[in-house]
Amino acid sequence: MTAKTQDGFPGQGEIEGYWDWDKIHAPRPLTPLAGDAIVMSMAEGFTTAQHAFGSPLALRCRMVNNYLYATFCPDETFPAQSDHDVERYVEELERVAARTGERWVNEWEPSLLPVLHRARTADFLAMSDDELAAELETQFRNVIYYWTIHGWINLSLVPATALMEFYNAEMQPVDQNEAWLLLQGYPTKSVETSKGLWRLSRQVKASTALSSVFESLEPVRMLAALNESDEGRRFLADLRAFLDDFGWRSDGIYEIADLTWREDLTIPLNTIQGYLALDDEHNPEHTLARATARREELAAAVRAKLAGDTAKLARFEELMEAAKYNLRVTEDHSFWIDQMGTAAFRRFCLDVGQRLVDKGVLGDVDDVFYLYKDELREALGDARPMHEAVAERRAEKDRWAQVVPPPHLGDPTPSNADPFFVAIVDKMLGLLPVEPSTDPNVISGVAASPGVVRGTAKVVRSLTEASKLRAGDIMVCEMTVPTWVPLFATVAAVVADSGGILSHCAIVAREFRLPAVVGTMVGTDVIKDGMTVTVDGSKGIVRVEERP
Repeated sequence: MTAKTQDGFPGQGEIEGYWDWDKIHAPRPLTPLAGDAIVMSMAEGFTTAQHAFGSPLALRCRMVNNYLYATFCPDETFPAQSDHDVERYVEELERVAARTGERWVNEWEPSLLPVLHRARTADFLAMSDDELAAELETQFRNVIYYWTIHGWINLSLVPATALMEFYNAEMQPVDQNEAWLLLQGYPTKSVETSKGLWRLSRQVKASTALSSVFESLEPVRMLAALNESDEGRRFLADLRAFLDDFGWRSDGIYEIADLTWREDLTIPLNTIQGYLALDDEHNPEHTLARATARREELAAAVRAKLAGDTAKLARFEELMEAAKYNLRVTEDHSFWIDQMGTAAFRRFCLDVGQRLVDKGVLGDVDDVFYLYKDELREALGDARPMHEAVAERRAEKDRWAQVVPPPHLGDPTPSNADPFFVAIVDKMLGLLPVEPSTDPNVISGVAASPGVVRGTAKVVRSLTEASKLRAGDIMVCEMTVPTWVPLFATVAAVVADSGGILSHCAIVAREFRLPAVVGTMVGTDVIKDGMTVTVDGSKGIVRVEERP
């Protein structure tokens, strides 16, 4: 008889297949509606896209004790491939992947804008129950559409990986990560967001009264203080105008129960507070300019070396053209799909929750996130109270939040040679394990951004903790998403539990020229606030030097 693992997760032999905990996107337990309406829609959308570009893989997701586990596995419904089919697929995949960025700019991104605008502005509360029920189905379809596009744009990792391999073969750099700098230095929505926050911080810095509020109060108390003066109210009006466009975001990706920046002003106030300590060197425009200059410097060196080989030079230019979209696609898809798509769906769900409160089905608007999709459908036509089920599910989620789930479930399966799979699982997610260190004072991970820095560690699990970061600190986190970009301007290095060489954290660290080690799995558990650590982003190790 096989025993259960100590903390209630299925042990070896108790679950079919092999599943990875998606800590990079969901480090904490999710509400039932987030798992059902967002995660399962992602699995459907990814699989639809993957089959459309010829991959036999399906993305399967399952919620285990409110934690997201996922696997890319062969889809039994997809036609079997012969060796000849596989060769043709690999060739076709590269061709299709080369056009991914262009399609994002000209086709997919423009198609999202009107859908998201309606989701952000429609008066759902004015709808009848029948109209709201019909709108519910529209919103469910929209979410699947978002994730289908996301499934396609995952292919942008393929030309990026090919460019790295080409650069390393031809230039043979000492640091194998140098090639990734060829992807940097392009304008993105994250840069645009950072510029807006920077302008607001300079507005504060130029005012004695505003500076006094930001320097003397925690963000949770700032709002009341700012509302006490005309200047403070003007600043808040400017902040809210900024958030109308850039506030549809939260800490994570899937959790629709999370408050967004536009709902909780303490989050952007916290970020602006951190910017006040920075000088003009950290202006996002200057950071972008430095990254652009470094990219052009590396590209010029390649062109000079290959000047006499027209075939190789043409191949380099082809890869540069395809890969130039990688950063824009990586950052901008998250802005529109992962962040705004989820936040806009949250807005709709809150209006449904209000309707269900009015009908006596729920006791509080936020209870809507503890229902499943089918229960939402039924509740709009049936006033049966759900208070008891919601209370039980809240308690269950809170209980599992105290448990660290195992990184994998089930029996390992042979690795997959599909180039799409390699790009996703290794380069972005970093799910292929790193050999752990035998030294208790050394943490091993993926060498994500070069350089060596020693500093004071600060563990940051959410943006609400951002204000504890000081210039020169080492940020230790579970993962990062584009909403975290402003924090990179403050710190000296980054250590992340999850991610691979093309994860968001790695990309942004290189953009800011910060040493970074990602995919440590245990960084936030082993490292504590106040420890002195050395981060070696070239070797992929973090050494604990002093414990407070």
